[in-house]
Amino acid sequence: MSHAYLQVSLGVIARIGAVASSAASAPDRMAEILDQLGRVIPIAGSMVSVVDPVANRRSTLITAGYSHATEEYLNSEDFHQEMIAPYSLPRLGAPVRLRDLPVDPMSLRCVTEHWQPAGLLEGALSALITSDNRYVGFIDVSTGDQAHPSDEAITVIEHLVPILAHVVDPLQSARRLVSSLTTDCLAVALGSDGEVIPLQGDLKDGMLEPRSDLYPAVTRHLGDKLSSTAFLWPATDGGWYACRAYRCRDYIVVLAPRAVTHELTQRELEILTLLVDGSSNDDIANRLWISPRTVRAHVEHVLAKLNVPTRAAAASRAMESGLLLSPEVIGYVRSRRR
Repeated sequence: MSHAYLQVSLGVIARIGAVASSAASAPDRMAEILDQLGRVIPIAGSMVSVVDPVANRRSTLITAGYSHATEEYLNSEDFHQEMIAPYSLPRLGAPVRLRDLPVDPMSLRCVTEHWQPAGLLEGALSALITSDNRYVGFIDVSTGDQAHPSDEAITVIEHLVPILAHVVDPLQSARRLVSSLTTDCLAVALGSDGEVIPLQGDLKDGMLEPRSDLYPAVTRHLGDKLSSTAFLWPATDGGWYACRAYRCRDYIVVLAPRAVTHELTQRELEILTLLVDGSSNDDIANRLWISPRTVRAHVEHVLAKLNVPTRAAAASRAMESGLLLSPEVIGYVRSRRR
């Protein structure tokens, strides 16, 4: 490796390290990273794909220079079985060129049907492996020159694999947050499609049901301003889990074994939740289809059980202790008790 090339390579690695740790979105960071890689590889086509940690599906984070058909194929199970699995890429985490393969590249569908017709003659494919050995995606770059990527460029990519894995890891920010929690906490990450991904502790069957309502409930509680929020979620035995959700790139929910609800009934918890929203007795009566007199009686019981003098103090205690029910929880608990 020439001195000039070494200087360029070190500059690329340093710049990519800085970009990877920035606060920009993963696609924006990866776009800048690919621009930097273009200084050591004449990239004609590229794609970074992310692996869903639960369903093991692959989806595009960023792509350039590839047709839609090629993009779909690279994310398909066929490509995984043809290129990723046979050559131990998830275990190696090292880039492989077409000329490095132990088979004739012309025997591969990705070459004959996608890369070669587009004038893409060589390239590098690497699984992205995190420091704790999780396969979180892959990066593929193609060139129109069989001499590239060079051996030196492959070395650069190999050094960058852990950094790139850090960028695309869908649970990276979640795991960092969980590392600051006590080990007796149960922590999960939430997906917008209802996925619940265990991060710490033993997530038993039936916990956090209905899971499809958990993500919208968390987003409702967090709103646009809060960085964390506490709330209640129903347990299968009729009790409650005390939950706290944190806003990061992935929502994190932390559960305590059981919530202390100050012996509040479900109706009193519903009314307390509405007090936090600033609802008047008449508002609460209309929402719950009960009389204002009944609401006043419930409010008095709530104040007594919480040992607070005013509605404002009760609302403050509810927010501090997470004695809040979302509409999703209220609807679910009511349906369960019919």
